[in-house]
Amino acid sequence: MFWGGDIHSFWTTNLHAKSDDPGSPVVATEFVGTSVTSDGPPYDAFNAILPMNPHVRFFDSRQRGYVSVTLEEKNMLTNFRVISDPQDPHASVSTLKSFVVEPGRAGAIAV
Repeated sequence: MFWGGDIHSFWTTNLHAKSDDPGSPVVATEFVGTSVTSDGPPYDAFNAILPMNPHVRFFDSRQRGYVSVTLEEKNMLTNFRVISDPQDPHASVSTLKSFVVEPGRAGAIAV
């Protein structure tokens, strides 16, 4: 499991044994969280190149938020949480996307 957050966008990627071979075994999962206040990279530009990156399971730079993680014996649940308006102190929070990683099984499963 790898975590990051310096690109100001949500990402879920499966890391393969050979990075240039998407058919090689998945050996780990990477989650990247966005920021509450800073803008991320241009969504359309990044979204356009996703078909060339099959290891990317999810990407979104349009919304601000944070990552919530629940660790249990059976799995790890990761929720990408988004804020309706980062400038509003009374903004609502909702879940944009969720993934599970199971023990002994590399790779993120969308839920």
